[in-house]
Amino acid sequence: MSSDELLTRFTDPGPEFSPLPIWWWSGGRVTGDRVRWQMEQLVSQGVRQAVVMCLAPTGPMFGSLADDPPFLSPKWIELLDGACADAAELGFQLWMYDQIGFSGANFQGRLTAARPEFAGLALHRDPDGTIGHRVSGFDYFNPDACAALLDQVHGELERHVGRWFGTVIPGFFQDELPPLPTWGHDFADTFAAEYGYDLLPRLSALYEGADAESARVRRDYQEHRARLARRAFFDPLAQWFSHRGLICGFDQASPAREGDPVGGVRIYGDYLGTHAGFGAPGSDHWGDAKVHSSLAHAHGHPRTWIEAFHSSGWGGTLEETYDWLAPFLRRGATLYDPHAVYYSTAGGWWEWAPPSTCWRQPYWPAYGQFAGAVSRLCSVLTAGTHSCDVVLLSPTSTAQAYLTLDGPLPPAERAAASFHALNGVGTWFDEERGVLERAGIDHDTFDEATIAAAEVSGGELRIGAETYRAVVLPDVELLLPAAAARLAEFAAAGGTVVCVGSCPVEGAVTVGSPEDVPAVLPKSRIRSDVPFLLRRHGDRHVLLLTAHDERSGTRAPIVDLDREGWTDQGFPWEEYWRQLRADGYEFVSPSDRVARVAGVTGRAQQWNPRTGERTDVPVVDGEVEVVFTDGPITLLVFGDDLPEATHTPPGPVIRSVFLDGWRARAESTLDNRHGDLAAPARTGVLPLEVWRLGDELAGYGVFAEVRDGNGWRPAVWSLSRGIRDDPGHAEALGPKGYVPEEFLDWRHVEAGETVGVRTYLPLPERDGLFLAVGASAARRVFVDGAAVPVDGPGYQSFSPLPSGGTVRVEIEFTADQDGPLRASFAVVTDPAGYRRPEWLAGGEITRTFHLDEVPTDATVQVASEEACRVLVNGAEVGRQGDFNPYPGFREIRIHPYDLREHLRPGENTLTLVTTGPVAVDSRDPRLVSGPDWGEVRRLHRRDPRFLCLHPRPHPLPGAHWLEPAAAPGDVVVPVVPDVAPAGERTETLTFPAPLGAVALRIPTDLDVVVRVGEAEYKPVDQRVRFPAPLNAATPVELRFRAVDGRRGGALLGSGIEVETAEALVELRSWEDLGLRALGGLVRYRTTFEALPGRVVLDLGEVRGTADVVVNGRLVDRLVWGPWRSEISDAIRAGVNELEIVVRGTLAGYLDDASPTMAVAAGQVRAGLFGPVRLIQHEKESDR
Repeated sequence: MSSDELLTRFTDPGPEFSPLPIWWWSGGRVTGDRVRWQMEQLVSQGVRQAVVMCLAPTGPMFGSLADDPPFLSPKWIELLDGACADAAELGFQLWMYDQIGFSGANFQGRLTAARPEFAGLALHRDPDGTIGHRVSGFDYFNPDACAALLDQVHGELERHVGRWFGTVIPGFFQDELPPLPTWGHDFADTFAAEYGYDLLPRLSALYEGADAESARVRRDYQEHRARLARRAFFDPLAQWFSHRGLICGFDQASPAREGDPVGGVRIYGDYLGTHAGFGAPGSDHWGDAKVHSSLAHAHGHPRTWIEAFHSSGWGGTLEETYDWLAPFLRRGATLYDPHAVYYSTAGGWWEWAPPSTCWRQPYWPAYGQFAGAVSRLCSVLTAGTHSCDVVLLSPTSTAQAYLTLDGPLPPAERAAASFHALNGVGTWFDEERGVLERAGIDHDTFDEATIAAAEVSGGELRIGAETYRAVVLPDVELLLPAAAARLAEFAAAGGTVVCVGSCPVEGAVTVGSPEDVPAVLPKSRIRSDVPFLLRRHGDRHVLLLTAHDERSGTRAPIVDLDREGWTDQGFPWEEYWRQLRADGYEFVSPSDRVARVAGVTGRAQQWNPRTGERTDVPVVDGEVEVVFTDGPITLLVFGDDLPEATHTPPGPVIRSVFLDGWRARAESTLDNRHGDLAAPARTGVLPLEVWRLGDELAGYGVFAEVRDGNGWRPAVWSLSRGIRDDPGHAEALGPKGYVPEEFLDWRHVEAGETVGVRTYLPLPERDGLFLAVGASAARRVFVDGAAVPVDGPGYQSFSPLPSGGTVRVEIEFTADQDGPLRASFAVVTDPAGYRRPEWLAGGEITRTFHLDEVPTDATVQVASEEACRVLVNGAEVGRQGDFNPYPGFREIRIHPYDLREHLRPGENTLTLVTTGPVAVDSRDPRLVSGPDWGEVRRLHRRDPRFLCLHPRPHPLPGAHWLEPAAAPGDVVVPVVPDVAPAGERTETLTFPAPLGAVALRIPTDLDVVVRVGEAEYKPVDQRVRFPAPLNAATPVELRFRAVDGRRGGALLGSGIEVETAEALVELRSWEDLGLRALGGLVRYRTTFEALPGRVVLDLGEVRGTADVVVNGRLVDRLVWGPWRSEISDAIRAGVNELEIVVRGTLAGYLDDASPTMAVAAGQVRAGLFGPVRLIQHEKESDR
């Protein structure tokens, strides 16, 4: 590659190197116009590609309501084809998510329903030692089954949008493919043909035995699992992509994604071997980029995928994100896939493992700076060849031989521990640099098959386009003979082979522990005191330097979790977010940190990924010093043939002048044109709001008391938003576009334990009132101390209420099982109109109904936890739930069925044949499962709304702001519970005034007086205006005349709207300025006298992004520290005007206005902190 080509890659990176976000087409009805608009927003900030992904592709899934239109339906295909046409016009690319790994599409389930022989098999051992097999998952060993699976998605997409393949559609992404079967229909026969012995008499060796023969059987068994999977699935998939010129990336399941040798064998038999054909191997940020970039290097693939940073919170800044990305780039990632961009955020109430890094974020106008830096880095780091001296063996054979079906034996555990100690742990929240990296030694990690296929020449080992001088074996017990022979040949030729612990290679050096390895390795050609990655481009070298280690960057670990059992028991999300919300993370800016590099040859230049500037760097005796002057990542390019520099650093400092006299104005940037951040009726940009009033939150108050083992305590909820900080959202990785119906939550209840709720209900003067109660528990209902009938044996029940007056209601619940107990209640007039589907116990369930004519809408929605067949008039119309992609974890499967073709006038029969609980919903009340269908099950594992084909009137009378179809209508009486009725009373709320507040809108229908100092203001149409802007954090008191059960924050219907003007400001956090919930920006202004020479503006500390505007001219957009920019060319004689526009994140707004838990401690913090100074430097001509 010539220097011109390398330079072009840096100055003009192609669109394929831009960030490639996952684009969730979920959370709302997807339309072509809105898809195009969103593409335009992405393109405007340098994002030129996205992965189209659906969370609930064919029915409600993971707490989210069904995607609209359904994945691969004719409407969805039409939408995608139109999006491809728009993308072609906009210069955008759309990657396809294959929906066969992590997915709600149920393709494997459909196939196994139609073709039972496509089901996978799993070995199991009974307590008496008998070994057999049973159906489990999908048969990835069956070529016919896999061909049918690939045709379901890949084939279908090719038939409809194949004309875009290779242009607009460059590839696919596969996510978390489930574990391979542990047995197969022809496993024993093909095994015997391959290995020459019968496995069946030796099956016990798969469960026990540390002897050599048992180890051999297990190694052969796991190798055969991988071989069959490659034959049926992995190799045909790779060929499919290769023939069409497409790339497929992946992020597979833990612990394989982490590069764990044992976990990779347990899930995939041979992780590196099965995944060798993917064009962009990779992982998410819980995985290890080094393992996957090495896989790419070994097999000639140019890209390494990194999906990041889901579940990091809404308030991660671009500076922090860039720092988080640094170690993954250093370990070889070259295709950055941000998780995520959401099509809809539904009033701020739809998310999936946030953040969404998109146009909704206030920092979006500056995102192009970040995207440009990422594009330059990925472009340059994709070119040329990785250059390092050391190979770390991934001990596949040892893991295969010493992993039983009940778990690993000591040799496998030792090898894995040694491997991780040397390689390090790349997991974002638990990062630990390995022995090699801490010693300044870069490496690749390969399996034995790759080493066996290597060439030995001149004391070097050639693998692909790279050569190595040393190989490290991490305490391996077993080695492929071909690999051992190649390593012995390598050692004999002068190469270095280092064995930790046992040594199966002749001529190798043996050390006692991983910490001893660096001392016996050849001296690195390039050395630095910061982590680095070296690539060779002909005679030039590109050195990626990162200031992310123990000295600077985000401190590790971010959270401290017990990693055992994740894949079987599920990730501990509740504890993960508890720690993040309580403790957050600590980010330490590099702040002009200097990297020292030795081994440099020729000239050297520092290339700035953000600005594209190139600066000459002096080389003294092969050593250079590189200053991190623009973020934690920089490039050092060296060689004899370098382009001209474009930037000369300023000369020595003459003096510094500190700036003060700041004025500022806060502005909201919350664009609600699509109802993304508030109720859809609130169009335009939302005003700045105040939600927190001391310990109170607007809308939330005490409406009842609840009892548990510790006695009675206040119960807080909102009549429109449910539980404050509702822990129920954790199970679905965030809210899903509707207010949960359950607004009472006892987190930890034991089976048989009794809990309760009590309050007063003011009832209207009318007959026919009922108390509707929903709970996964038995219950008793008391009205004014007397027990009343409870009609309904299932989740729902109805009890009569008197007409008129205020009654004392107490509900007592007795838990059926251990775990959370959630509940709701409402006063209703029409039980039939309020009723939700009930879970039925299972078996064969028949429902007969009469039709005068076949209706135009004959959709029924079936939910099941186990296998379920759906028949109408004896004809099977569908199956669901008999495919479990993740053994040990079962998600509720919900699918709609259009019955029109199967119905007839007259008598009809719906039959469900199921091995577990099932529920049915329809717009026809006769087809809503209930007690009259058979035995019901009280337990609801999800909120009742999740089961409903259409929304019912919500028990909370104000919850329809988010889902209008859930309005109370004539069904739910909008009663305000009152924990202690006492007539009129006075209540006060106080809050610090936002900077420059000039007017407020108080959202309440109660009489209220606003007090500021000694002045009082009476709202007119809920609004008050002040005679002058208020200073930041001026105490504002609201004094209410309360007349019902609303207390505390519930005296307000929502956040207080604020109009602001410019005001004097101190450089403090926005929260200190009364701007905690600001989703937007603050414009800081001051003036300064011109200085001669070269002048650099230093902002000190910033959290957010910072536009630098001098005399009305945008000079720079800073997105990370050190927060400095040269402003010499914009200065004029005399007085100059300086404006700094700091943009924040959505963290503060969503933390207050939505129930998200995804805001880490410290992420609300934003602002310009300073000190701000002008630094005068000598001009070049003055020196």
